[in-house]
Amino acid sequence: MTRTPGRVKTVYVVEDDDGLRTLLERVLGTFYSLRAFESGREALNALQAIPPDVLVTDLHMPGLSGEELLWAVGHMESRPRLVVMSGDPSRLHRAAQWAHATVPKPFAVPALLGAIEADTPTMN
Repeated sequence: MTRTPGRVKTVYVVEDDDGLRTLLERVLGTFYSLRAFESGREALNALQAIPPDVLVTDLHMPGLSGEELLWAVGHMESRPRLVVMSGDPSRLHRAAQWAHATVPKPFAVPALLGAIEADTPTMN
């Protein structure tokens, strides 16, 4: 079944790798209103001002880690759908308790789109 992205209006992506962040901006920006952040702290400040429909975050980041960002978002009144990416399977497995969906790196774009669009929690 092919998904047609677009039900979600606003997506925030948090990724410290410049190349991957740029790629995600180009691809996801064609389907969603997208804001990309290079740090968890920067994203958290934006989330507190205007929460998105979906937050896609890497776990391994300097400063505020993806896990710390998930914990902070979990305590917000208005919580977005949480999609977590990581190349560390054990870390990704642990983060699944807070996330609606997990996406192992490296990933195919359709897998990430499916995680963003899904209505129910999934672990890929």
